[in-house]
Amino acid sequence: MQPQAAAPQDILRRKEAYYRGNFLSLMLESFFFSFALTMFSTENVLPVYVASLSDRPILLAMISALYYGISYSATVLSCVIGVGAKSPKWASVGICFLQRIGFLLIFLSTYLVAEEPGPALVMFFVSLALYSASAGMSNPLFAQMVGTSIHRNVGTFYGAYNMMGAVSGVLASLVLTQCLIRLDFPVSFRLVFLLGLLSAFIATGVVSAGVREVIDDRVPEKLRLRDVFPIGLQILREDRRFCSFVTIKVLVGAAEFAIPYYIITASSLPGAPEGFVGRMATVYLLAKVAGSLILGRVADRYGPMAVMGCACLCGAAAAVLAALKVSWQLSFVMYALLAVAVVGVVMSNSVACVTYSQNGRTPIYMATAGLLCAPLYVASSFIGAALASRFSLTALFLLAAGVYTLGVALTFRLGRGNETERG
Repeated sequence: MQPQAAAPQDILRRKEAYYRGNFLSLMLESFFFSFALTMFSTENVLPVYVASLSDRPILLAMISALYYGISYSATVLSCVIGVGAKSPKWASVGICFLQRIGFLLIFLSTYLVAEEPGPALVMFFVSLALYSASAGMSNPLFAQMVGTSIHRNVGTFYGAYNMMGAVSGVLASLVLTQCLIRLDFPVSFRLVFLLGLLSAFIATGVVSAGVREVIDDRVPEKLRLRDVFPIGLQILREDRRFCSFVTIKVLVGAAEFAIPYYIITASSLPGAPEGFVGRMATVYLLAKVAGSLILGRVADRYGPMAVMGCACLCGAAAAVLAALKVSWQLSFVMYALLAVAVVGVVMSNSVACVTYSQNGRTPIYMATAGLLCAPLYVASSFIGAALASRFSLTALFLLAAGVYTLGVALTFRLGRGNETERG
């Protein structure tokens, strides 16, 4: 019995010994990968790229529908890989490599841009589908890797992780601005995507070489695809905190469909200067820096539900400003609020899945949340496109503001008394 009792202490000692190195390695990974994500941003860059090829609102809706619908649905596949993986790190690295292939194909689509943009659009959306699927699979595996590498202060870690990513994003946005100002389309986007692709590969190398995970002696579950759904239902029945959180997360999906339209609305305001898209991206990422630090502390002290409440509050304010079509100067405030809303939803989901699952079934928790969110994200994306086409973007933003406001109310109602456990 004595060796079995000592084993957890040895595991904890090793995790503590590797903690600083793992923390720094993951900060570097965040820097390089966030640089790549800024160059392939579904909120800022990809909508502008598609809008440069076509002015049809349905194509902008497809960006959100494909990305959120496929990425959330694909989380179920990562359960089978992640729960049964002896090394979450290498499982994550393998899936991330597929994501880089999606980046590569988006980059190659710029070579198909000619007088007729059809082929470029087809290749772009096929590439986006691959990118979305691999992103959905990689997120739960990455969270599981965090659970084996970062054993304490999970909220603070995600706050610092997102902050480092936002700092990198600011640098990337400056590069993005210069590319869009100095180069003609499509060469501008070709360079942007190439820089993002190279940075993504560097991020993978950092994780491969720098992260040292500590695996306990538990036997990995032999999970089959058909087992995921019953286990997910069991989790929802037994874990009241997670069920309450997911209820709000699903609801917020009916507001996030509007995200691609904020940058389009802001850039069309009278008086918007040259390079406005790049400047907006800079403000967006600076707001993520501040938001990540603050929300990370909120997560450690009050739990993920409080972070979700803050995100919904900022989202509602951003949507109201967008509906009012404020001046291009005030649109920077709108975009900063949107940034905090976006990072808050993502961070709260990661913290909730890691802390509520106690690091054991993190991929299943993430897959459960993703599968519940996917249908509404897809449906609301096309509903949003219909609203934009038949009425105006104002109706779309007002709907988003109403959903976010309901989310704020639910975080107070459902979160009261539930946040008894801290990450």
